[in-house]
Amino acid sequence: MLGVCSLALASCGSAASDSASDRRMMALYDSIDVEMKRSEDYRAEKERRIDMLRDELARETDVERRKRITDRLISEFESYNSDSALHYVNANLASPAVARDDHARTSLLIKKADITSHAGLFADALSIMASLNSADMDSSQLDDFYSTYCGIYQYQSEYTQESEYKGEYERQRELYTDSLIAVARPGSLNNVINLAPAMARAGRPDDAINLLKTSLEKYEPGTRSYSILASILAYIYKTQGDTENYKRYLVRSTISDLRGVVKENMAIRELATVIFEEGDIERANRYLKQSFADANFFSARMRNAQSSRMLPVIDEAYNAKQARLQLHQRRLITAISILAVVLIMAIGLILKQFKRLKQANIAARTANDELSDLSQKLREANAELEAINKRLVASDTVKEEYAGRFMEYCSSTLSTLQHYHQSLRVLATQGSRAALVKKLESSEMIDHALKDFYNSFDEAILEIYPDFIKRFNSLLRPDESVNLKPGELLNTELRVFALIRIGIDDSEKISLFLRCSITTVYTYRSKMRRRALRPDTFESEVRTL
Repeated sequence: MLGVCSLALASCGSAASDSASDRRMMALYDSIDVEMKRSEDYRAEKERRIDMLRDELARETDVERRKRITDRLISEFESYNSDSALHYVNANLASPAVARDDHARTSLLIKKADITSHAGLFADALSIMASLNSADMDSSQLDDFYSTYCGIYQYQSEYTQESEYKGEYERQRELYTDSLIAVARPGSLNNVINLAPAMARAGRPDDAINLLKTSLEKYEPGTRSYSILASILAYIYKTQGDTENYKRYLVRSTISDLRGVVKENMAIRELATVIFEEGDIERANRYLKQSFADANFFSARMRNAQSSRMLPVIDEAYNAKQARLQLHQRRLITAISILAVVLIMAIGLILKQFKRLKQANIAARTANDELSDLSQKLREANAELEAINKRLVASDTVKEEYAGRFMEYCSSTLSTLQHYHQSLRVLATQGSRAALVKKLESSEMIDHALKDFYNSFDEAILEIYPDFIKRFNSLLRPDESVNLKPGELLNTELRVFALIRIGIDDSEKISLFLRCSITTVYTYRSKMRRRALRPDTFESEVRTL
């Protein structure tokens, strides 16, 4: 009896503990949602700092002070936008202040390799690192040098997943980790973020956790250092099977990334996976979209590819949800059909009553009118259901069309990248450095990929909206119609408004998609409004084409 009572108490205690844990996690997830709502304010503040630095740089004429301002711009962009960060790194590399300072040039090249690897350009990063001579570096530079190598091979290992090269990348990372630990100052950030995982792999997870927690106290949430340490701590808890602490530190890392406007991140993508597995599809989808947006803004090809791996999973969940909706619809139709049968039976009984009770003609007509109203409502309900069904079918068709084209384009792009990678390996193996450099400097592959991408986009738009161009021109004055050149499916002007039609109306996102400036997008939109029959409602009408 005592044993049974003990088990019951233990079960209740466990249930209460699980419930309290769930409430704590939901509160943490809600705090992420709050930070996501504030993300535009954080970004605006960061852009304000960047604009002030740019203005200061434009006014400054002293070479040394220009270098220091540019260093601050690099720091602002380093985890925010890789293209801008690399622009200012290259600007400092070309500065006379760096040209006469080998130490500063070496530090900048290490920084450039680190940023390039975060963007997913591993071959470029390794090429930069190979050009450096570690024998000429001081201890601080060696610290960054080995840490950057560790990062490059870590990212390559994550990116390749089950590739035959994964083991080699892991081996190289471990070798450079050993070198880093040997030269890094104990307690420094580079030392901790590489030493802690090594401790965990060596069977000392508790030591690794204590080291990370001690280091985490030195930094404030919102700093890149805090985000990295919290993310590594989450990973170590995951390897130990401590799911609650794994999620807790992923949340801390995510919140720190949002406050610090860190676009090169992984915590929110990991959280999307965890939350999806817990059954919260809507929240997981929201976090994954944030991960995509951050990766695209930063130009992080690796993070974008990692986020893409979740797409089939979420798509499957979406299909399951659609199936449940369709089942509900079928049940609703069945219920209405039964109601129709009942109504028909009622009409038959009433007709019999008409024959039997001629003296109640007035009452019978009233009843007939009421039945007619019910019949009309039934027809309207059936018509509404039919319209809903058609919209569902159209929605499924559009989704399948987009999904098919997306998968086809991804497959084609991956094949192209694989062939390009193989050609680079052949050139590297043959020792043809000049040919290798020429191939790396060529933008032919990128131009071809963009051409294919825009062509696929044009075909998708015209297949899903066959009369898009005709209906678009109908919104313009007769003498202002858009005329395409021979062989064109859509031109840049039409692509801007095709994106608006499918729901992408933010000029910054459109500029990223079309690889042009925001000013160019504003110009296209402004000029087209002036050509419209109804300028004030023109873009609203485009969204309904």
